[in-house]
Amino acid sequence: MATNPADKRPRRIAVILGSGGSGRSLLDLILPLLSHERDIEMHGVFLEEAEVQHAAELPFVKELCRVTFSVREFNSDHFERALSLRMRTARRALAVLAKRTGVTHSFRNVRGPAISLLLDAATGSDITVFEPARMMAAAVSQPVRSPQARQRIAVAIGDLESGRSVLAAAAHLAVSEASVITVLAAPEVGRDEAGLTRLWHETLPRRPLRVRVMPEEGGVLALLEAAYREAATLFMVAATEDILQPATLQALRERLRCPICLVRQWGGEQG
Repeated sequence: MATNPADKRPRRIAVILGSGGSGRSLLDLILPLLSHERDIEMHGVFLEEAEVQHAAELPFVKELCRVTFSVREFNSDHFERALSLRMRTARRALAVLAKRTGVTHSFRNVRGPAISLLLDAATGSDITVFEPARMMAAAVSQPVRSPQARQRIAVAIGDLESGRSVLAAAAHLAVSEASVITVLAAPEVGRDEAGLTRLWHETLPRRPLRVRVMPEEGGVLALLEAAYREAATLFMVAATEDILQPATLQALRERLRCPICLVRQWGGEQG
């Protein structure tokens, strides 16, 4: 049954912003989606992880400057001031983007365990965008990507039905004809060559695709390893019950080196 336009609800996009100060890159990432249509509610969620908050409550911690490699004590007062500044910066950046694109927006900060807060956001949104956890060792060793670097989107497809929404969103997030979209297909999807070909031609009619079929065994870790080998700048996957398991969300946050986009629903009819 077709949805009555009067009953159509706005699409909901959740952007998880954190104390790492890299929220602007996530906001830039979703700009193509906001430019595509205006019937969108954008919800910024500034995440104050319980684990980080616990560290801030210690007498002091040490902060390593990644440029000069100097070390300074960073006590709880310093932490709270820095956190407040980054939260205001994130709120302002979100408001500027909303005004620029004409979409409705909200902003809130939440404290608690990261995975629980991420799960709450993902279950209430059509699309949820967030970055992996930034452990210092990974941040120091991770190369800085040039703004001119080619966009490489890895799209995980576990079934054709949910894959349609993920590919539809990927089509809007691919910012140029030079963008590369790689499909990481589950074994049963890879065996349905006709269905998969029809799917990407319906959602990405003019965009070249690479298709990699995942092994029978390996699960989410094989997907993450494949995304790494593809040098993905964005990892997209349907927000299925399996993906929203705490252990899987933890793996996404800890093992990926690029932003993650969970797609619960995009394209077609909305309920």
